[in-house]
Amino acid sequence: MATQKHKTAANLLNDYHLLSFDSLDSTNEEAKRLARGGGHHGAVIWAKSQTDGKGRLGRNWVSLEGNLFVSILLQPEKPLEEFSQLSFVAAVAAIEALAAVVPQSSSLQCKWPNDILLNDRKLGGILLESFRTEEEKHWAVVGVGINVDSYPPAFAEAKPLQLRAGRPHTQFPAICLKEAGVELVSAKIILSRFIHHFIERYNQWNVKGFAAIRKQWLNAAWGLDKRICAHLPQGNIEGVCLGIDADGSLTLKLDNGRKQQVHAADVFPVEKMEA
Repeated sequence: MATQKHKTAANLLNDYHLLSFDSLDSTNEEAKRLARGGGHHGAVIWAKSQTDGKGRLGRNWVSLEGNLFVSILLQPEKPLEEFSQLSFVAAVAAIEALAAVVPQSSSLQCKWPNDILLNDRKLGGILLESFRTEEEKHWAVVGVGINVDSYPPAFAEAKPLQLRAGRPHTQFPAICLKEAGVELVSAKIILSRFIHHFIERYNQWNVKGFAAIRKQWLNAAWGLDKRICAHLPQGNIEGVCLGIDADGSLTLKLDNGRKQQVHAADVFPVEKMEA
C-alpha cells in the first residue's frame, strides 16, 4: 500500500471512494466482505437503511431510513494495537461535522467509549472492528450511525437501568437532528461533512499519532472531572473521570485516591440516592 504521509488534501480525497446502497444487512459487514473480495483502503460504504445493523457487543442498531449509516474500510499504516484509536478519530470527525449544523446553544459531546451525545441525549454511535484476511492483511472498519430524521420510539425516554451493584443508573435517551431543530439537512449532507473531517483527522492520526486526537476528543468529552460509574462484567466501578490515557482507556480516580484504568465498559452518571 502506498504511503499517505506526504499527500495533499486533494490526493487524500482520491484515496476514498463512495459505494452507495439502498439497503444492506450492515455497512460494517459489507466492508468486511469487500476486503475479503479484494477491496481497497478508503472504501466508504453508505446505506440508506440496514436490516441487521449492529452496535457494540453485538447489540442491535435500529436503522430507519433517513438516518446516516456509513462504514469506512481502512488499512492503517500502524501497529495493530493502535487500531482502537480510530474510534476516537471518528468521534472527533463526527463532532466537527455536526458542530456547524446544530444550534449554537447545543452541547455536542463524545461519551466514552463510542457515543455521540447532543444535549445529554444519544445522537449517534461508532462501531470499530478489526480483522485479518486470508492474505494476512490487517484491516479496520469504522462504522458510524447518526440519527438525522428519527430514532426508535422505544428510546425516547430515559429508563432506569438496574446494574449489578444495585445502584440505579439512567440510560441516555435518543435524539435526532430534526428534533433538535436542525432543518434542511439530510443523511447525505451529514455524510459529506463527516467524510471531509474524517479524512483530515485520519491523516493527522496517521502522520502525527494519537496525542492531538486525544486532546481534541477530551475537549468534547462527556463526564470529564465528574463522578461516573463504569459497568463491568465483574461489577461496577465508581470514580471521578480523569479522561483517557495514551491508548484510549478510561481513567477513573477512585474514592481511595487510586487511579483505575478501564479498557471496556458502559459508563453512566452516578445518580443521587434518596436516604
